[in-house]
Amino acid sequence: MNDLITERTPLVIAAEINTIRHQAGKILLASAIEIGRRLKEAKDLLPYGEWGKWLKESVSYSQRTADRLMQLCEEYGTKLLASSDSDGKSDSSPVTNLTYTQALILLGVPEDEREEFIAEHDVESMTRLELQQAVKDREQAIQEKKDLQKDLNLKSSELAQLTTQAKGLEQQVKDYKSKYSAEQEKVTLKQRELEAAKKEVPSARKITELEKKLEDVETKASRMTVDAQFTIHRDNMINAYDELLKMLTVLDRTDSEMKENYRETASKIVENMAKTLKVWPPVIKTNLSINTTHSERS
Repeated sequence: MNDLITERTPLVIAAEINTIRHQAGKILLASAIEIGRRLKEAKDLLPYGEWGKWLKESVSYSQRTADRLMQLCEEYGTKLLASSDSDGKSDSSPVTNLTYTQALILLGVPEDEREEFIAEHDVESMTRLELQQAVKDREQAIQEKKDLQKDLNLKSSELAQLTTQAKGLEQQVKDYKSKYSAEQEKVTLKQRELEAAKKEVPSARKITELEKKLEDVETKASRMTVDAQFTIHRDNMINAYDELLKMLTVLDRTDSEMKENYRETASKIVENMAKTLKVWPPVIKTNLSINTTHSERS
């Protein structure tokens, strides 16, 4: 008979205390829900502006406490009521095993995600601090996901802009090439006219006029070619500079140290380019000029 008596140890006592405390927490949650249900009923019956006064004088609740109790009723009342009507069936909601403290903390999780959260985190065996940290970690993960999505959207927008600019540049190149080809055709036509005129043995004056026209056309075509090349190089430099500034703007928000390094490097490159451009093309000193200078000094 004595073999059936469980030995009283600190571990057994702790288990009993935790069980009683958990049951008390469930009872406290059920009571809080019922109070919240009655608070909602009273609030609907009271005239506008009388709610705060009634709380203070009738039940000694602050509006914050009353709001929390009514929220508990809204979030958990229906499921706990359904559980009590199910006669202990196994398909009851996981929220029916929550204590008052656990239910309060889990208000930070949306209702449609709460049951999944409870199942994933084994809420019943977690301490208050562990549960609070788990809810906080979830919120942080959601925020990080939103920030990441925001960055991705920004990158997609910048990529779309770059793609549009690239298409614009490609069209410019096509236009310049087309313009250049047209001028080349004019030069070819004038050359043919000159050759035909020479075959007909025209006067020297006629040949001179045709040669002058050909020279003018070739000069114009050459200038058009140089102008087209210069325009392409200029636009590429401007667009590259604009994209560099955009990149530095993005880095200023994400990695200011890297931004500053890139900015200093780019600044030195621009300074060197400007310094070189001021004296371009450089004066070429030949051996002849060096020998002449040496002879003069002698």
